Amino acid sequence: MPARPLQLASSELLAAWRADAAQHQRVLALPPDCLREQQAATVLDLHFALGQNFFATWRAFDELRGQGGAQRLHYVAILPHPPAPHELIDDLSYAQALRAAWPLPLPGTHRLLLDEGRITLTLVWGALEEELARLEAPVDLFYLHAHAQAFDPDAPAWQAPACKRLARLAWTGAQAVVLGGAGRDDLQAALRQVGFAGQSREGALHLRYAPGWARPPSHVATRETPLLRYPQANRHAIVIGAGLAGTAAAERLSARGWRIDLIDAGPEPATRASGNHAGLFMPALARDDSPLARLTRAAFLFAAQRWQALGGVGMEEGAAILGECCGILQFGRDAKQAQSFEQGAREWDYPARYARWMSAQETADALGMPTMGGGYFFPEAGWLNPPSVCRRMLAVARQSNLVHSHFGCTVHRLQREGGQWQALDQAGESIAQAPVVILAAGAQASALPIAAALPLNAVRGQVTHLPAEGFPRLPFALCGDGYLTRAHGGLVCMGATYDRFQDPALRVDSHAENLGRLQHMLPQIATHTHLPPASAPSLQGRVGQRCIAPDRLPLVGALPGQAGLYGLLGYASRGLIWAPLMAELLAAMLEREPLPLPRDLVAALDPARFGTTAASDLELPAELE
Repeated sequence: MPARPLQLASSELLAAWRADAAQHQRVLALPPDCLREQQAATVLDLHFALGQNFFATWRAFDELRGQGGAQRLHYVAILPHPPAPHELIDDLSYAQALRAAWPLPLPGTHRLLLDEGRITLTLVWGALEEELARLEAPVDLFYLHAHAQAFDPDAPAWQAPACKRLARLAWTGAQAVVLGGAGRDDLQAALRQVGFAGQSREGALHLRYAPGWARPPSHVATRETPLLRYPQANRHAIVIGAGLAGTAAAERLSARGWRIDLIDAGPEPATRASGNHAGLFMPALARDDSPLARLTRAAFLFAAQRWQALGGVGMEEGAAILGECCGILQFGRDAKQAQSFEQGAREWDYPARYARWMSAQETADALGMPTMGGGYFFPEAGWLNPPSVCRRMLAVARQSNLVHSHFGCTVHRLQREGGQWQALDQAGESIAQAPVVILAAGAQASALPIAAALPLNAVRGQVTHLPAEGFPRLPFALCGDGYLTRAHGGLVCMGATYDRFQDPALRVDSHAENLGRLQHMLPQIATHTHLPPASAPSLQGRVGQRCIAPDRLPLVGALPGQAGLYGLLGYASRGLIWAPLMAELLAAMLEREPLPLPRDLVAALDPARFGTTAASDLELPAELE
């Protein structure tokens, strides 16, 4: 069965959680050991309830961080029935920040960055047993409940299969606190079988993970793995490409303390495919909740959060990111797709802040003219100026003083010597060297011999720029077979073509194609404004090369057969939403953090998915282990 928008916690569940929270305050009073032992501690909470465990851990993290304890906290919670934000317990110190960031009731993985990025809260909203099997996280501390089914009727009993899933995630020396577990000999025996042992205290079981056997490679950590993940000194990467993919990688990695050498052939960021005047950011919907729909939902929600954290989106002079969260109306390509859209809207009943259906009459009334039909309206979507996004992400990354930019430099070859990658120019001189290389140069990455076999295609896209003067002032951007932005800098952008030929010059036939798309979406647009002929010499635009994989999904992770070589490639027409989440995913892989996506979606992005030599998306080069 496909996933559907979640049911919030019932009044009965909320009452049970409130009563349970009062009983276990003493158990949560002692700071977890991992907050003293790890630089970046990871907690998995399978009884988040009203947030009491999370707030207690956040408080302990705050107290210990200034005393040499963990500097980052990764907190993962699986919630089959999340509470509404106003139902969270009233913790005056932290509840306001969490309520403000609380996600919409949409299934999937929601990544929240709190406390200026020091806390990463990953909320997984879905069935506990299913999501636990799909989770990828090196866990230092488990919060469990002995009577899970009393608080979630669909939760699995704590028998061997469920306990094995915990053991797969447990890092060496991990703790488990089982609330209400005192006297539960059956539960203690089940956990002992998979490597957890300990004793009862304060009405709970307090256990350690210390198996007496070697662990299979599929598990997070072997018995011999040291408690600390790996030394910090080797956190250094070359990022090739300073467009959306590369600047997002620099921002997400530098926030974690990585040194970055950012290399780009252009004189500044965003001179290639990321240099368009304007582009849309929005999710894709599907009645069957396809991998694309699930991925774009997670990416869109994370991107919207990042744009706000980076200073916000606006049109005024000095805005951190140029653009508007003005909403987007997406038409069906034709009557058949429009009908499918409308049926899907009834079945899904999305939260109104995420997406709602507008009939043909509603779209015509909103735009003041007839339209091609009904469509989905995304009220919090919009358009951005991609160069301003790249500049802002790079500016934030540079605040760490860990980013060294090499503009005007073209990498002709990569070679690996002594555990270090060297990026060489045309003369064979080294531009930079590091143990990790991240290819984020879009279609240009295929020019490197080491990446020539990747299944990537360069697809030409021409955008047509129409003068904003005299053009109707539409209330939101449009998307259908093409897209139409609102006015920015005296221009309205219409596009874009998908051409299999390569021609860097503006073409009359491509202008004609874009103007045809506009008239298809708005059949009477010519009666509201003067549309220049496609052959008009004054008609301007821009040509770029999209980087596209055969399945239209990005390539994110380790590239096949090359230790320390990673990709952020294949963003096609969705770079504005892919860039933040894909960079976060790769940074989490390199840092061995909880991943912001479930295992099946991570596999859908694996660069080795097309049948080339397998490469683990979690594998680290030897010098980083």
